[in-house]
Amino acid sequence: MTPEARKKDVGQLAARLVALGAIPIAVFCGAFALARAALGVSQSAQAWTWMLALGAGVASVFVIARRTARVLEGEVGVIREAVRLTAAGSRGAELPELDPSLEGLKREVLALATDYQSREQRLQEKLDTSRQQVFFLQTHDPLTGLANRKTLEERLESALASARSLGSTHALVYLDIDFLHRINDAFGHLAGDELLRRLVPVLKSCLRDEELLARIGGDEFAVVLENCSADYAMQAGLRLRDAVQAWSFEWNEHAFQVGVSVGVVAITRLTSGISAILNEADSACFAAKEQGRNRVVAFHEAQATQYMRQTSRGWLKRINDAISAGTFTLLYQPVVALAAARDPGARPRVEALLRMSETGGELILPMSFIPVAERYDLMRTIDRWVIERAFADFRRLARDRGVSAPAEFSINLSGHTLSSAEFGDVVREGLEQFGVPPDCICFEITETAAIANVERARAAIEALRKMGVRFWLDDFGSGLSSFNYLKHFPVDGLKIDGLFVKGIARNYLDYALVEAIQHIAETMGLATVAEYVESEEIAAKLVAIGVPWGQGFHLAAPGPLEAVLR
Repeated sequence: MTPEARKKDVGQLAARLVALGAIPIAVFCGAFALARAALGVSQSAQAWTWMLALGAGVASVFVIARRTARVLEGEVGVIREAVRLTAAGSRGAELPELDPSLEGLKREVLALATDYQSREQRLQEKLDTSRQQVFFLQTHDPLTGLANRKTLEERLESALASARSLGSTHALVYLDIDFLHRINDAFGHLAGDELLRRLVPVLKSCLRDEELLARIGGDEFAVVLENCSADYAMQAGLRLRDAVQAWSFEWNEHAFQVGVSVGVVAITRLTSGISAILNEADSACFAAKEQGRNRVVAFHEAQATQYMRQTSRGWLKRINDAISAGTFTLLYQPVVALAAARDPGARPRVEALLRMSETGGELILPMSFIPVAERYDLMRTIDRWVIERAFADFRRLARDRGVSAPAEFSINLSGHTLSSAEFGDVVREGLEQFGVPPDCICFEITETAAIANVERARAAIEALRKMGVRFWLDDFGSGLSSFNYLKHFPVDGLKIDGLFVKGIARNYLDYALVEAIQHIAETMGLATVAEYVESEEIAAKLVAIGVPWGQGFHLAAPGPLEAVLR
């Protein structure tokens, strides 16, 4: 209501009150005049005249008050009814007009009631929306909109109950996106989140409507397949793997291929519980990663891998026998200059590669026995054997060629050896005993090795570098500790992880990562070697990036020292 309208209503109400106040006065005066005319002016008559006039005035006040109360009660009732109808939602109901002085009040009350009801409705809508969101988040992943781990476990409970009561067979397919952390590291977590969101339709396109797809971790998904055979579950895993492999993720005008490691586990009446299902699926997925990633492995196949781990005591005996019987051997692989113009006077470079000899001449790769050796604290013994054998081969080569520095040798070290108290003394004694120039030796430190004593390892490295021995960081980029190693250990060069090098000819992300590592090395004044150079196309890409050295079967295969340097 405007101030002018309010002022007008107040004036009207004041006029009505003045008019009502004048009525009792008029009644009193009229009654007084009539009584005086009828009774006269004697003393007793005057007393009666005043009493009759006062009585008439009081009676008029009572009558006016009763009638005003009835009118007000009716008008207040109209306002009360207006509020009730508005609260009930009958905004369009017809209501009688009130006195102008109260009509404005009625309208204000109606406006307040209407506004209150609107606010209440909006609040209720927000409350309902919040309840729906809370319920959704209880059962779904907020990033992808898929079912979450809680929903997955409920479905697995239902499937397990069906398997036990009806004898039906179900399956769980466990998926882990390979190398998602590379995209997160290179382009940020926004790119990684967007990849996961866009991947959902790709995965759903391989599944039936009734098959549950859930996101259960950062880069982990799971699918529940009900009433299916083991063959169908494996085929479903292969379809998912192939669909992801064929899919291309585009970000900032670049396209990337991703892979997925898949584990498959059956759900039968013999399955012990939900935890067993998830653990078996995780073991199968881990086995897929161990076998090279982008694979599909069933749990019974993963069990075979686990069985091999459980036979580590057998490997322990074979390692001890190899140390005592001398069945360890060294092969050497050249490190080749990639640039077209090569220095003819430069010393050849080779890397010493440890192998274990088996009956029949088969050579066993280190990845088969090194984990067992690390577990049983045998790496220092093995590394010492490698150092002494490499130094002896160097002395033999120097005598055969009649030069003091015929080649440069690279020798791999474990973290156990690097942080041992005797490491520096062993190297110095070996250099002196076999007459090896320090600048002909390079030790390679694997960044994934566990360094027990960082200060001791750094002191040994610094002391040997002062003598001329060089240190390289091997498999650079394979873990998150790469730059931490550069910070803590003074090194002379980097060996770029072969997992990146293998893909630079067809994968832009691998190319960009190798290019970035090369740029970092140049900035820090470090030399670089690229591992796994398996084709001319890869070599050409490395030359374009500026990597000066390469190592791989395309350039030269490992072999006996004299053969590779012939």
